[in-house]
Amino acid sequence: MIATSAIAFAALLCSVTAQDAGDDPAAAVARLLAERCADCHSADSDEPKARKAWVDAGDLALTAQNPKLITPGDPDDSDLFASVSFDDMPPPDSDVAQFTEDEKALLESWIKDGAVVPEPAAETEPDEAATGAAEDASDPGWMRHPITRWASHHHPIAVHFPIALLMAALLAELLGRAFKRPQLLTTATFCLTLGALSALPAAGLGWLLAEQSNQHDGPLFWHRWLGVSTAVLSVVTLLVGFKRPGIRLVLLLVVGALVSLTGHLGGTLSYGADWLQFPTLP
Repeated sequence: MIATSAIAFAALLCSVTAQDAGDDPAAAVARLLAERCADCHSADSDEPKARKAWVDAGDLALTAQNPKLITPGDPDDSDLFASVSFDDMPPPDSDVAQFTEDEKALLESWIKDGAVVPEPAAETEPDEAATGAAEDASDPGWMRHPITRWASHHHPIAVHFPIALLMAALLAELLGRAFKRPQLLTTATFCLTLGALSALPAAGLGWLLAEQSNQHDGPLFWHRWLGVSTAVLSVVTLLVGFKRPGIRLVLLLVVGALVSLTGHLGGTLSYGADWLQFPTLP
């Protein structure tokens, strides 16, 4: 009797173990990403930089269809796997445990097998936002073409040129009027010309860079529109200044304010909302 019970218990244990071992890899990966990554990579996260490229770690379908994170069939070309395999994510100082070697192997195997996600149940109503994002990922269009994405990465480089020139134009205009130095006003015209002409491609690259993100509201929304407004107003200031130089200073003051505000929002997107917070002194 005891032997029979022991055999039955062993069979039951083997059955449960086999069921766990045969668990759907996609479901296991979904649990891992939700447990280890969703604290930072979610729509309600306080980390703008973390959620910018990965809006929801709890949505495996959206993650698998994001070409910036996953290249189905090629783990080595998938940024998500690279971050996990090099222990960059979760960060070493995070409260969340990093991936074990077995968990890394599971993620690698899932991507290598095509990053397949099970079809949702028929009775489940699909989320409209997630469906739209998934369609965008499956049919990215020219604004998310690999060449376009590569070009958009030059926005942080290109944008500093017009920023410096437009602020220099404002400073030269102020000094030229205050000290009645025509040569400084000529310098202001030169800086404004180059700044306005370079602001247009910088704003265009910034718009393309914003399109790579799944998060289009909040600071990103205002940053992109203020950037476009700055570029357009700088061109207007250049053209109007030739015919009505008397109001050029007023327009340059507005341009300077827009440059400052847009730059601050850009810093918030890159480094977080507290990037200029004054440090706590001992």
